[in-house]
Amino acid sequence: MAVRIILAAAVLLAASAAAMMAQPGSTATTLEPGVAETLALSRAGRVSDLRYNLSLTIPAARGETIRAREAIAFTLKGTEPLALDFEPDERGAVNSFDVNGTRLDPVLSRGHLVLPASALREGPNVVTLEFVAGNASLNRNDDFLYTIFVPARAHEAFPCFDQPDLKARWTLALDIPDTWAAVANGAETARESREGRTQLTFAETAPIPTYLFAFAAGRFSIEEDRRIVR
Repeated sequence: MAVRIILAAAVLLAASAAAMMAQPGSTATTLEPGVAETLALSRAGRVSDLRYNLSLTIPAARGETIRAREAIAFTLKGTEPLALDFEPDERGAVNSFDVNGTRLDPVLSRGHLVLPASALREGPNVVTLEFVAGNASLNRNDDFLYTIFVPARAHEAFPCFDQPDLKARWTLALDIPDTWAAVANGAETARESREGRTQLTFAETAPIPTYLFAFAAGRFSIEEDRRIVR
């Protein structure tokens, strides 16, 4: 009986995903790996006022996963399905996912996370996620990491619209070992240390594309030099 229930649930989940992807005008019906020109043009015409608020908890041990939270806010034209880009390595995964307060089952398809039309609205939208970050573009070493998101590798680490014409304002928070330091695009605005960890918050950036968003964290040494100019 338990096996039948599990199989029935799996069939229902697959059927609901297929139905969503088969909606008339659905973005998912034409999804291809990467960011195809048709997808990029469609999103550029529909998405504006884009903001990312990203929080990452980075462990000291390279082999441990990086847990993350993210809120993506944007203004949308139309309510057809919309695709985020997310293609992590085998350790990455979406744990929870909601659109405008509606909890959804994450469906990853060909490196994309589909936002169904039923959860979207014309105008302001907010997508919130909890996930395990992908490692490929984070360049993790034993005691430091640094991002390289060019030419379009941000989506290997976290969900985003990974195309250069969708510039966004970014806010970043990092939870790192207290023996580490970190830098990012924005200036550091807050710092709190407790129980061997340090929480850093960085100022919101000016609008920049995904490939210019960057941060580094690790056991870095800091050198200061003061000079008197006459």
